[in-house]
Amino acid sequence: MLLFFRNIPAPTRPNELYFYVAMAVSEDLIEQAKQVITVDVMVIRDKRSNQLEHHGLVSVNSDEAGIRAIKNLNGLLFNGCEVLVRVYKQRDVKNDRRRNGLPVPQEIVDKRIQDRRRGASVEIYVDFSNVFYPITL
Repeated sequence: MLLFFRNIPAPTRPNELYFYVAMAVSEDLIEQAKQVITVDVMVIRDKRSNQLEHHGLVSVNSDEAGIRAIKNLNGLLFNGCEVLVRVYKQRDVKNDRRRNGLPVPQEIVDKRIQDRRRGASVEIYVDFSNVFYPITL
């Protein structure tokens, strides 16, 4: 399961987010190492406003661990910021839950391409040197 962490503090390192999630999924250190697979910290910059948003993507081993992490961490403070945690789902025009399976008119497709989070107005930075892969035991 892939978890999305919204509103993480700017200086967050992947290892900090890893330990934050690992402690929420299990109290056993060996079990923690098995549950959290990867952690990415990414920065999204809106080119129009030059505003930065910091988010985390955490891959956990099982749906049970993901649900436990969401239940234990959503709305809690992480390094002074209240984080929002949810399941991450890649959304596109075909699987957008807001459309309820209806055919998507071309004007909606065009609008989504011009959306703030898509197209040329947004840059996503993921520094892969900062991706944290825990050592498996």
